[in-house]
Amino acid sequence: MEKVTTDIIGYRIKEDVYSNSIEGLFLLKKGSTLTKKHVELLTKHQINPFDVISSTEDTPPSSINNTFTNLIDEVKETFHFIIEQENYNVDRFLHNYEKAIDFSLQELAILDIIHTEVPPKDYIYQHSINVGIISAIIGKILGLSRQECHLLSQMGLFHDIGMLKINPALLQAQDRLTQKEYKEIQKHTTYGKSILFQVSQLDILISRTALLHHEKINGKGYPSRRTEKDIPFLIQIVSVADKFNSMCTTHTYKEKKTYFEAINELVNEAYGNALNPAIVIPFTNFIMGKQLFQKVTLSNNETAEIIFIHQNEPHLPLVRLKDSYIDLRKASLKITGVAT
Repeated sequence: MEKVTTDIIGYRIKEDVYSNSIEGLFLLKKGSTLTKKHVELLTKHQINPFDVISSTEDTPPSSINNTFTNLIDEVKETFHFIIEQENYNVDRFLHNYEKAIDFSLQELAILDIIHTEVPPKDYIYQHSINVGIISAIIGKILGLSRQECHLLSQMGLFHDIGMLKINPALLQAQDRLTQKEYKEIQKHTTYGKSILFQVSQLDILISRTALLHHEKINGKGYPSRRTEKDIPFLIQIVSVADKFNSMCTTHTYKEKKTYFEAINELVNEAYGNALNPAIVIPFTNFIMGKQLFQKVTLSNNETAEIIFIHQNEPHLPLVRLKDSYIDLRKASLKITGVAT
């Protein structure tokens, strides 16, 4: 939690804060600047620090939505020019994209913003933007430099450009794909690498990401069944971001998962050595850290409150159910979603 809350020091408190554990006890005044001691105080009184700050007080929600709507249009145009190998100023677009990434790395509610639904025709562009943003966020969580985070954002942005070479009917199919159709879609990795390799303004790692983002560190991915030592670490980060975003958005026959369901699947893949645990666990810790003291629904349909996040098993926190406490590491229950 310390790593996560460090990023919110300095934010303004949006309203007067009262204790959740001692009725009527006043803690912090509206407009105060959040400090490390404040975070400790809030946690002691069972308040999620993320719930009391104004992370977007200087940026109206409509402005945020417009920013990402415009970004989708810019990405469409950029992808088109790159695929058609037309003369295009990619550097100018990347400069604008860099501003969006800088904003995303400071905006605590960014995951909720980027996971709003878009028309099916825009899915590939939204997915590309989202994977770029999430990759950069993971880079920041792991303590990578700003330069590396921005490189990750570009790797994530362009990772699926090869999909635009696939028959659109396959991408919009409402039923599960046949083995033959799935093999055809897998070609997007080699298409993407060929497309991006021709763009001199892009780092060579970006075209390699298009080729390798579906490789698994246990050697069971595609197109080349590479193992961990042959997959650059930054590309392994993009693979986690790609998997997470795919689960958290609606697309054709796949239903959108809750963050809790997506986290469970990510951790299972890490346990199975498909995704790198050194990436998955810090990322899922970050997501779960923002859910502290959240009311959630368990797999038995009962409502509980998240009380404590275990660092190495963040998907199985300690929860309070009525007057008892349940350590989900030792129970046959899971969190399925936020309580309504």
